[in-house]
Amino acid sequence: MSNVNREERTEKAAGEEVAVSERSSLLDYTDRGFGAVERWLGYLGMICLIGLMAMVVFEVVARYVFNRPMHGYIDIMEMMMVLLVFLTLAYCQREGGHIRMELFMTRVLRGGRRYHLVEFFHLLISLVGFGIIALFAVVETLHAREIGDSTMTIYLPTWPVRLLAAIGAIFLCLRFILQMVQSLSKVVVGVKRTE
Repeated sequence: MSNVNREERTEKAAGEEVAVSERSSLLDYTDRGFGAVERWLGYLGMICLIGLMAMVVFEVVARYVFNRPMHGYIDIMEMMMVLLVFLTLAYCQREGGHIRMELFMTRVLRGGRRYHLVEFFHLLISLVGFGIIALFAVVETLHAREIGDSTMTIYLPTWPVRLLAAIGAIFLCLRFILQMVQSLSKVVVGVKRTE
C-alpha cells in the first residue's frame, strides 16, 4: 500500500514539474519577446542620447565660435529628452537598473516566498503609478493631435513625441505585469532562501 502511495506522489510531483516547466518556458519565451522590443526601444533612446550630445556640441560651437545660435534648439532638446527617458524605462526595469530599497529586500527577507511576495506588491504599486502615466500619455497624445499642438519656437508637432512617450510607458507597464507573474509563480512554487 505504501509503495502505491509513493508512486502516486511521484507521478503527481512529476506532473507538477511538467506544469511548472511549461509555465516557466512560456514566461521565458514571453520575456525574450518583450526583451527584444525593449532592447530596440533602448537603442532608439541611445540614438536620442547621441543626437542630444551632438546637438549640444553643435550649439556651443555655433553660438560661441560663429555667433550664430541654432534656431529651435530648446524645442528639439526637450523632445529628445522625453524620448531618451521614456523609451529606455522598460529596458532599465528588465536589467534591474532602477533605484530600489535593496537593503531590506536582501538583508531581511533574503529570498524565499516572502521576498517574491513583497516584490509582487512593489511591482503592483509601480504598475498602478505608471499605468496612470501611460493612460494620460495616450489621452494627451490624442488631444495634442486633435488640436494641432506644436512647440513654441519652430512649431514642431508634439503628438509624435507624446505617442512615443506613451509607448515607452505602456511597455514599462507590460514589463511590470510580466515580472509580477514571475514573482507570483515563485511565491506559488517556492524558492530557497539565501542565507
